[in-house]
Amino acid sequence: MKGLILKSTLMVAMISLIPILTAVEAKPVEEGTEAHNWQEYSTHYEIIEAGSHEYTYWKNFIERTRTCDISHKMKSVVYYCDVHGHTDSEIYLDETIHSHEHD
Repeated sequence: MKGLILKSTLMVAMISLIPILTAVEAKPVEEGTEAHNWQEYSTHYEIIEAGSHEYTYWKNFIERTRTCDISHKMKSVVYYCDVHGHTDSEIYLDETIHSHEHD
């Protein structure tokens, strides 16, 4: 019985939020405004650990296993528009780095 009351209460709460959620709209794009003048403002690099994997190799006719750590070098670029005072950013995967060279 408690579960039925809880489910019906949640259903009523969700239904009552529908008009609020549908009332929120995106701002219209203004026609006839000047084009953006995007200029590169700053560039930042960051290395993020992405995990590891194991690989096998041969040494002195013996097959061995080694762990290779993987990192991603990310590049983030921030752009600034001096006409409108807007900023924008883009993030790129610049390089994937393995701790050991292997096939």
